[in-house]
Amino acid sequence: MITNAKQVLGHGVYTAHWVARSNLVKLSATGLLPCSNYVAQLEKRPGEETPPSWNLVFYVEDICEKGLASFNESVVMMNMSGAQTVVVHDALGAHEIPINDNMDAAENHDGYYVVYASFPKPVYGHQGCEIVPQSAIVTADRYRAFGPATYEFCQEFIADHQYTEPNLVIASGEIPWPLLA
Repeated sequence: MITNAKQVLGHGVYTAHWVARSNLVKLSATGLLPCSNYVAQLEKRPGEETPPSWNLVFYVEDICEKGLASFNESVVMMNMSGAQTVVVHDALGAHEIPINDNMDAAENHDGYYVVYASFPKPVYGHQGCEIVPQSAIVTADRYRAFGPATYEFCQEFIADHQYTEPNLVIASGEIPWPLLA
């Protein structure tokens, strides 16, 4: 257990699938943490909600141990309501994740790419965009802005949505995610 840790909303890549002909759904979040002593966790939001809702929370300490750490968090939940999506709240807001019939269908987009942009997210557009293969894992200081799509569509997206103001600079040690109260 981490002591003196702050809770902040994180960011990751999410998948959900039904578990072998049952009412169970497995929700997964993967990504990279910017510091090796940070911890990622999926936490159920309070209240009975349909569709089921979760938070991706990063537990961060005042001191950052330099080094990237990957995370792959999963939870299994009962879905008696028959909802076809799961909602995950993170640093970018709420995301509706479709529940796939099997795990292989969740990420079967060979040859597709994703546009990632840098935190903090400006009011309009995206800054620091880069195109990566869909299966690539990127650092948690970046968020998925577009995709999966073909490389050409990703280039068009960047051209149409690039942030034109000067990049915002984060002071050393400042966390670019909102704190949970």
